[in-house]
Amino acid sequence: MPEFSTAVNAPGEHSVHRIRASTVNVEGSNVMRLLALVMMLSGCAALQSGTALSTIPISVRSHNRSDVDVYLLCGDRDAEWLGVLGKEETQLFEIAAERARCVSGLNFFLVSRSHNRGYWVGPLRPAPGASIALTIEKYAGSSTAASSLSY
Repeated sequence: MPEFSTAVNAPGEHSVHRIRASTVNVEGSNVMRLLALVMMLSGCAALQSGTALSTIPISVRSHNRSDVDVYLLCGDRDAEWLGVLGKEETQLFEIAAERARCVSGLNFFLVSRSHNRGYWVGPLRPAPGASIALTIEKYAGSSTAASSLSY
C-alpha cells in the first residue's frame, strides 16, 4: 500500500507523520449496509413527496338546465366517464396525475341529456400540481376549462 509522509518542522524539532492509505472492502462490510439503508430511505422520501401529486382535482360547475354527462379524453381517445352533473350543480372529481401526460392534451366531452348532443372543451395541458376548473355554460357549446397551479 502507498505511504504518504509529512514533515512538520518546528524550531529545534523534527517529526514525521506517516499516513497509510488503505482500501475498504465494501462487500460484506457495514459501509455497504449503510449505503443500502441510505438509498432505501432516500427512495422512500422521493416516493412520499410525490404522493401529494398523485391526483388532479377537477372542479366542475354547471349552469346548464339539463343533466350533463362529463367525459375526459386524451386527445380524442381513452374516454373516461367522470360522472353526471344535475341542473346547475357543482361537483369535484379527481383523476390520476398520469392522465396529464397526454401529448395531444386533455379534452372534455360534454353530453347534454335533454338535447342528446355532445360538445368538446379543450385541449388542456395541466402542469404538475395543477387543478382544473370546468365551467359548463347554459349553452354547453360555450363551456370553458382552465388549469391553475394549486398552492
